[in-house]
Amino acid sequence: MQKQKIIIFTILLILAGSLACSSNLTAETTGQVTNVVLDRDRKTTKRKTSSGKTKKTTKTEIDTEIDYSYAVDGKTYTGFSEKDGDVQAAFRSGSTVKVCYNPKNPEESDVFPLNAKCE
Repeated sequence: MQKQKIIIFTILLILAGSLACSSNLTAETTGQVTNVVLDRDRKTTKRKTSSGKTKKTTKTEIDTEIDYSYAVDGKTYTGFSEKDGDVQAAFRSGSTVKVCYNPKNPEESDVFPLNAKCE
């Protein structure tokens, strides 16, 4: 079941990555993931039920923070990206990834799985 969730999430991430690259990040190169950190944020909400009782709901949101490095025209850059959910399977420390960057400003970039396209 866990593998199915990872596969589905990776597919969604690739699709989202393809759409996200459609801004100014039209150039691409490969880079290396240098660090991956999971950030868990617990949020508790309260609401009144129809019977007047208070019901608490706690939700944990997970984000993956990714540090990466890449080179453009012989100059090395570092980047940081935050992705929704636990995407550690697609972004392991030391892995090769696709970096989409702005050709007019190579410091402006984002990181995606290796098979994503920058358009």
